[in-house]
Amino acid sequence: MPLDKMPDTEQYVPSHKSTVLHVKDKPAACIIDSDPNNDSRFQTISKNDTLKASLIGFLNKHDDLGLLMGFKLKIQTNFDFFEYTVYPNEEFIETVIFDESIFIINDKLENLFSLRKIVTDQFIKTKTEFDKFQRLIPKNPENL
Repeated sequence: MPLDKMPDTEQYVPSHKSTVLHVKDKPAACIIDSDPNNDSRFQTISKNDTLKASLIGFLNKHDDLGLLMGFKLKIQTNFDFFEYTVYPNEEFIETVIFDESIFIINDKLENLFSLRKIVTDQFIKTKTEFDKFQRLIPKNPENL
């Protein structure tokens, strides 16, 4: 959904930065959480049975840059809530598509929290789906 059609565009202002780190030559999609208070908060939520997470992808229409892909990640329990609005680069998006996980890290690049098997219908989730999608795209850009 284009950002200019969203009812409250303030909700889609970037709040965090993202990066891709390589661990044993495997890319890992990471969101950087700079708040030092969140280190201990993440320790408590990882053991919480009420943990829920959601990832919502969106497109932002920028006058100078064109369309930018972003997402809003929400992590919550009965007692705690985290929200990240991120506009990642293409490598990050591909890593999430193929690895289906996101890591929350601090400024020291230490892992605070990880989400595995992310469920979303707004990103292509598996290599099989990606290959099927690639076959649907015309090889010649003039056919678009």
